Amino acid sequence: MSSQVFLLTGYLGSGKTTLLQKLLTHLRTQEGKVVVVMNEMGEEDIDGEMLQGFGFPVKKLLDGCICCTIQGEMTESLKEVISSLHPDKILIETTGVADPIDVVDGLTHPELYEKIELRGIITVVDASRFLELNSRFQSTGPLVKTIRNQVKYADMLLVNKVDTTPAETLEKVKRKLSELNPAAPVHLTVQSDVDLHTLLSVSRLHDIAAAAREAGRSVPVQKTIGRMSAMDRLKQSIGLRTSQPSLYNSIETFSYPFAGPVDAEKFEDFLYSLPKNVYRAKGYVLFHGKDELISFQHTDNQVHLFPFENHGPKMVAVFIGEGMDRDKIIADLETCYR
Repeated sequence: MSSQVFLLTGYLGSGKTTLLQKLLTHLRTQEGKVVVVMNEMGEEDIDGEMLQGFGFPVKKLLDGCICCTIQGEMTESLKEVISSLHPDKILIETTGVADPIDVVDGLTHPELYEKIELRGIITVVDASRFLELNSRFQSTGPLVKTIRNQVKYADMLLVNKVDTTPAETLEKVKRKLSELNPAAPVHLTVQSDVDLHTLLSVSRLHDIAAAAREAGRSVPVQKTIGRMSAMDRLKQSIGLRTSQPSLYNSIETFSYPFAGPVDAEKFEDFLYSLPKNVYRAKGYVLFHGKDELISFQHTDNQVHLFPFENHGPKMVAVFIGEGMDRDKIIADLETCYR
């Protein structure tokens, strides 16, 4: 049975740790094993110390961000937690500057993929500061991108500190959130106070979208990545409405188990030919005529292949992206067997 993972994200000081404390208080009365993973940018962990009294194991990842500098440490820590503690739920609180795309990248390591179930990305938004932080005139470009991604890829949005936010400002925040992510349910909160049964019932939005499509209902799915006109890109960069409708965004993942060895040259060509909406591809593969596995990574049209000395991991590929054509990707991959 896989462990359910709940990812708590949001900018610094938005109220993530307060939400986590409320969650742990609630979960103490429920059945099942719970493990907390906390990420702090510095060498000292302040928030983690406050959580020790709840009686749950707390894994601390310090001095770096799990979306980049210590992503590998997060993966190894999760493998250790799952093998030794067999938790039912894992609550991960990221740093305030973590990009969800990169965190999901770390969660979908081939050796973890079938052992965890990402139940949802829950983003806490500080209503009193969101417009300022989201402005390219007042924040750096990378910060704006991260804050917007935290909203775009959320499966649930908690708009916090509404008691200290003027009504007019709050309406502007809600409109901006709706532009960035029209599909995620929004909860207005004070001190991150939300119905915890609702929060723990969060579902991945791309799964909801797939169910709606099967039922014949229209769901706006992002299919035009990288095709926005120059004028619309300019408008979007300064926060103006574009001529294109708001599109639903969600990070999707799927895995493919290899049926046997593949041709090395064809496989490398396949990786380089992946479309732009495939953000990551990684895994373990065996090439014809070789005895050792190859670990591969694909990111932003960069491909890295290096030998993996033992045959412990199974041969599998994991793909992460938006609006991916799974059937075509698999069909293209399977030409590498010949």
